[in-house]
Amino acid sequence: MHISKKLEQARKEGQVRFSFEYFPPKTAQGVQNLYDRMDRMHDLGPSFVDVTWGAGGSSSDLTTEMVKGHNRLMDLRLACILHVPICLRAR
Repeated sequence: MHISKKLEQARKEGQVRFSFEYFPPKTAQGVQNLYDRMDRMHDLGPSFVDVTWGAGGSSSDLTTEMVKGHNRLMDLRLACILHVPICLRAR
């Protein structure tokens, strides 16, 4: 289900929904740690997660890979969106 539809349905049903925001790591070990954390936090029931584009100097390629549907997120059946901070926008 599309995220906007999930949120609209929750609003109609008076449910509170939340998401988690993740910052892509810079190292291979950091990536593994992040996916382990996502596994644990999935049990809390977020409606979706978002990954911040190039946060903290991380690679935009990694951000894109994560958002496009990394196997770990797909295994969790967790919708993922890309968060692009306005400060990264070209003038």
